[in-house]
Amino acid sequence: MKDVPVSATRNFALIGHSADGKTSLGEAILCQAGAIPSLGNGPAGTSVLATLPEEKERQGSTISTAVYAFDHEARHLTLLDTPGDPNFQGDGVLALHALDGAVLVVSGAEGAKVGTERMFRTARGLGLAVLAFVNGLDREHADFDAAVLSLVDIGARPVPLTLPIGAGAELSGVVDLLAMQACGPGGTGEIPAALAAEAAAARAQLVEAVAECDDELIEHYLESGELSDDEMRRGLVAGVRAGKLLPIFAGSATRPIGLEPLLRALEELLPSPAEARRWVGQEIATGTERTLAARPDEPFAALVFKTVIDRYAGLLSVFRVVSGTAHADLGIVNATNGTRQKLGKILLLRGHEHSEVPEAGPGDIVAVAKLKDVHTGHALAAEKGGVALAPIPIPKGVLSYAIVAKSKGDEDKLFTSLARLVEEDPTLHIDRDPHTGQFLLTGMGELHIRIAAERLQRMFGLEIDLQRPKIPYRETFTRSVTKVEGKLKKQTGGKGMYGVCYLSVEPAPRGAGFEFLDEIVGGSIPRNLIPAVEKGVQEALAEGPLAGFPVVDVRVRCIDGKHHPVDSNEMAFKLAGSFGFKAAAEQAHPTLLEPMMNVEVAAPDAQMGDVIGDLNSRRGRVQSTDQRGGTSVIKAQVPMAEMLEYASVLTSLTGGQGAFEMAFSHYEEVPAQLRDKIVGEAKAATSHG
Repeated sequence: MKDVPVSATRNFALIGHSADGKTSLGEAILCQAGAIPSLGNGPAGTSVLATLPEEKERQGSTISTAVYAFDHEARHLTLLDTPGDPNFQGDGVLALHALDGAVLVVSGAEGAKVGTERMFRTARGLGLAVLAFVNGLDREHADFDAAVLSLVDIGARPVPLTLPIGAGAELSGVVDLLAMQACGPGGTGEIPAALAAEAAAARAQLVEAVAECDDELIEHYLESGELSDDEMRRGLVAGVRAGKLLPIFAGSATRPIGLEPLLRALEELLPSPAEARRWVGQEIATGTERTLAARPDEPFAALVFKTVIDRYAGLLSVFRVVSGTAHADLGIVNATNGTRQKLGKILLLRGHEHSEVPEAGPGDIVAVAKLKDVHTGHALAAEKGGVALAPIPIPKGVLSYAIVAKSKGDEDKLFTSLARLVEEDPTLHIDRDPHTGQFLLTGMGELHIRIAAERLQRMFGLEIDLQRPKIPYRETFTRSVTKVEGKLKKQTGGKGMYGVCYLSVEPAPRGAGFEFLDEIVGGSIPRNLIPAVEKGVQEALAEGPLAGFPVVDVRVRCIDGKHHPVDSNEMAFKLAGSFGFKAAAEQAHPTLLEPMMNVEVAAPDAQMGDVIGDLNSRRGRVQSTDQRGGTSVIKAQVPMAEMLEYASVLTSLTGGQGAFEMAFSHYEEVPAQLRDKIVGEAKAATSHG
């Protein structure tokens, strides 16, 4: 912001697993900082972070990253509340690319889960400084020590900076191990006598862990056995920003307890934009690599990490200013697609509300309305002397549904409306399968797609049916046939049609596609007519002999033929090629191929056996299993037909703690008993169509 130096700017995300209290913690931080007058409540619909109708209907569960900018003690902070549900977590992953820090929210009753680990690894992989808050310690069965230990299992080195005073309903405050005093709703005071020994031991462990982050500090620690307050802060800053330490704060967001030490740590331990990771791009004019400094006088550069459909302002592009200064009428270039335009009003976001500001500098997160051809993931640059940052990669969807408008008159409106949704949420993807003819909506999971359908109805008044997508089966051959005749002879008194070709057909290696070989010698078919034979064969490939699925992985040789000097033409030989291929296909023992998917499943160790058993029941082949802390990662190859409703099954098997990714691998032959069933269903559908 205009009156806040870069050194006093902080931006961070709340990350973690679903239902561990990220939104509640966000509300508590805002309330503690004086940015809102009282705690909002998601289920009650009073949250300033969970504002979408779909979030209110789901009891405040976040489905879209919320942005809230606020000021506290001469600092400007921007808080992002990210989704924890794997259906929507991709939205949070996009946001992390534009930030400098994160707070990992951990359940005090259940510890680190699959989503906790996934987001922690993503944040650290992007070089973000991470703190952790063990939330819900006022709940029954909450166990601070067990929650801290679970973070070791995900590859962190947790170091408590606060300890809870009491547990469950008796939680009354925290011990601040830096200040060595108790901190609660009534203010600060002496550490309770019952906790004095535990606090002293925890402080000693903290000092040792901090000392190990700096060579000078470890030397001083070994000599004196203690560190000064300044040395402690210096070592903590070094450890956090290098990822060597994960500072842990205890408390409850809903009471609220433990917020003051956390807010202080956000300001003191997380880096400013000037201290954070390096941003490297290429000068647009020369292609020369350049590192951008987080200074207002550098060339303007920014990353768009979110797009919002606002009922008043239209389409908002939310971006992080990496360098330079953004202001209205600034000429910019979209470094991702080359379009040029000017920025409109600069808007500061506070949940669903926004206010105009004169300018924004490095590290600031702001929005601009109605930028043309600017989408999530794009990089923006100054029109003169601009530097292009790498665009943000968009997570790929794992599940598709066929979509059909309930009203036949809504087809055109459906796809323009869907395009608007995809602009706001690029982890959704709309496409038409050229082989099945279906329009497919692809997302991160079943709930993701169903919420998209709900939003279509709410925002655009459109109702759609979601159907299981057709599997893109293929056909191929299992034996070779030689010299099969394709013949067209048509004479009706005038100029006739005549073409004869002889084809040999053989299976090609899996994945080879289609190959046509011209082996004509002696001019039995004129050279200019041989491409017509190939075209006829290619058209015949579109519908195989078994059930009308496209034919793949086949080699066709055109070995001989006959022609007529007057009646032969391209159309005659195209039809002859098609007839010849269809005749050969009937003799080549056709079979059915199905798409196989590479599947990676992450699930708690306790459910690994159930997950593997389920994958095996789906005709899957487990390739490997790995351990990542308390999480098992299973890699397998599974037929696509068996994965259409896997998301809901995995949720049931793992109590919502499992997640999976899926990508196409290759085609394989369908087992005979299933092949006959699929072929019968396809023929029945064709006859009824």
